[in-house]
Amino acid sequence: MTKANGWLNPNLISQWIGEREVGKTATCHKSGLLMIRWEGGQPAQQQGFDMAPIRIRRLLRVIALRFAKLSDSVRGWSLTGTGLIVTAFFGPEDNEDGANGEIEAGRLAFMLRDLAIRAFTEFRYDHHLEHGSSIRYGFSWINVNDDLTGSVNSPSDWENALLLAYDTAWQRMFFSTSPIIRFPLPDYPVIPSEFDFKVKYLPIVSLLDGSLYGFEAIPVKEHNNSRINLTDFYHNADQAGSLFEADRRFREAAIRGFPSRNGDVKLFLPVPAKIIFDPRLYPGSTLRRIEAANLRAEHVVLVIIGGEEEPATTIKAALSHYRNQGFRIALNGILPSFTSLRRMVDMHPDYAQMNVGWVNGKVMDPVEESFLQGLISLTRKEQIVLIANGLDQEGLLPALVASGMNYAQGEWLDSGVNDSNVLVPSISATIRAEVNKRYMGATGTLSELVVPVKMFNRDTFVSEISRHFELHRESQGIVIADSDNRPIGLLMKEKLHQMLSGQFGLPLYWNRAVGKIMDTHPMIVEESVTVDQASQMAMAREPDKLYDAVIVTRGGTVTGITFVRSMLEWVTQSRMNDAQWANPLSGLPGNEPIRRELVRRLAEGHPFAVLYADLDHFKWFNDQYGFHKGDDVIRYTGETLLAAVRAQSKCDCFVGHIGGDDFIAISSGSDPVELAQDIIARFELGIGAYAGKFEGPIIDRSGSPVEATGIAISLSLLSFQATAGWSPETISERAARLKKQAKQVSGNSLVWESIAENVEKSALTADLTAN
Repeated sequence: MTKANGWLNPNLISQWIGEREVGKTATCHKSGLLMIRWEGGQPAQQQGFDMAPIRIRRLLRVIALRFAKLSDSVRGWSLTGTGLIVTAFFGPEDNEDGANGEIEAGRLAFMLRDLAIRAFTEFRYDHHLEHGSSIRYGFSWINVNDDLTGSVNSPSDWENALLLAYDTAWQRMFFSTSPIIRFPLPDYPVIPSEFDFKVKYLPIVSLLDGSLYGFEAIPVKEHNNSRINLTDFYHNADQAGSLFEADRRFREAAIRGFPSRNGDVKLFLPVPAKIIFDPRLYPGSTLRRIEAANLRAEHVVLVIIGGEEEPATTIKAALSHYRNQGFRIALNGILPSFTSLRRMVDMHPDYAQMNVGWVNGKVMDPVEESFLQGLISLTRKEQIVLIANGLDQEGLLPALVASGMNYAQGEWLDSGVNDSNVLVPSISATIRAEVNKRYMGATGTLSELVVPVKMFNRDTFVSEISRHFELHRESQGIVIADSDNRPIGLLMKEKLHQMLSGQFGLPLYWNRAVGKIMDTHPMIVEESVTVDQASQMAMAREPDKLYDAVIVTRGGTVTGITFVRSMLEWVTQSRMNDAQWANPLSGLPGNEPIRRELVRRLAEGHPFAVLYADLDHFKWFNDQYGFHKGDDVIRYTGETLLAAVRAQSKCDCFVGHIGGDDFIAISSGSDPVELAQDIIARFELGIGAYAGKFEGPIIDRSGSPVEATGIAISLSLLSFQATAGWSPETISERAARLKKQAKQVSGNSLVWESIAENVEKSALTADLTAN
């Protein structure tokens, strides 16, 4: 048997086996096959079947010679009629975890493409020959395993492995969505040494509490501040052979101009996916720039731009390269499509930026709502933090908050950042008001779950913190605070032990200040925040922070910490209690939750209003139309109250169902009389669909006819300016008196009373019957 059976260039296999026999490549763990192919140009009959023009073949030879000279990995190459095949070896350092090998293979592909562009640029030929032609690229690993005895595989084994690799590379080459080079080559302008751009920082805001979460750096034109499309920016630089310079200058400018240096907000820094393969990019170069700017890797999120056409293993290798340095990763341009979502799940970034321009805001239909909630559920299941791109108008905010979106960026938020890169209070207040609507009626605050915590200043040595954890084994974390007990950081015991248990952990960290290693971006919430809302905020954190402690404050100073487990247990128990006491017809909270809410409002001592709603002539309606229609009216009344309170801005409201046709609404932060009038207007608007027009007298409970046009709603409102001396029972007694007065008014009615102290006052009556 001949050594190569005449396939390709026999010298490739001969050289390969010879080197392994003498031990030159005994430590090589993997081999790869790279293939480029020219297609197009002249008709086949002019050059023969599957044969490129002689000028093309000469250029391919130039590329091969330059490639072999520049890369030590190249072990041989062979020209075909229309292409070039290269074999390469990868040392064990490139294959420790599989990622480095993929990165090295990607770098070889990057170099091969760069050499091809330069060769075809230097030696241009007629445009009519160029037009319509292209160069495609494919790569495959050559899988040849020595047997357990350590003997070298036979030539036929190598040939079969090469054939399989050739077939795989060929398939990847032609199933690729586009060629790596398409002719004629565009005449891209040479990118100057000083680019005509400056860096702008777009805010990323939390939709959970209205706080500023981070900034994304983007390039804008120097002369008019218009945004530069990053995909086009990097693509043009790549085609001009200046991707490395463009990326380096933008990274340096973005890091240098970042407005925060204390880690309170994150920097989202765009990087082109292909830059990882540029041989000029030294490992750790970005990390060194970050540290020189007094930032840490965990303060930076690298936003990967492009790479959709690259193999998944290649992009995963790039992500692994940055993750190993401590950076968080974000994928840009996620679309609500199967292909895009599959790519997101396969890449598994820490963050995903998805455009939500397709959401219709306040009029979001059920399909859009379900679809958006499904996308959010998917990212939570995969532990990916989803960021909504495209919050360009305030009208989109209710839909995003209601669906459970955690973070957003867009033109509306951009306009809310002042010259000092601080979020203006009005934007935060608007978001918090919308969040309050979502958690309307939620009971229980973090003040019920807070536990004491030990505080240290930022200059305390790590050794002292370690001894504290050793002496207090029940302690799971400590808070780093300033002289006024305001929190500036958090350190969990588990993460400290991970640092110290590393190879150089003790000498590296033992005598350092805790401020150098603490989490400078912990979750900090006021004790007045509801447990339900706080639990959602906690579960929206990055995966490695999901179970970190939550710092609880009162007026900005530390009162203690709490944990996700405690919050989730509380929420679960609360859900069970609510289900136990919920009215089965309306689904609204029943008497026990109503009593707890009244007790909470009275204990807080803040002004609030209690609105009792009762249906007039409901017994007659039930007898006339049947109990099924009556049940529908009960549900409609509950929905009317809910819709009215949700329409109130900055309203902390609760709606409950006392029983039968009696309801209650408790509110603060809005005009209660305006709320009551809105309830009556909404009730009048829709009740006709249930009752219609009735011919004949309406009968009261005693069987006597009364003068009335049909079923109506009576509202009795108590507005408390002071709460001292009141209890749920006394409130109920006072409301019963008002209810009697409201019942005396024909049609829809409202009776209200303002209470400054626990004394008798006359009630105000209003007949709001529609004319």
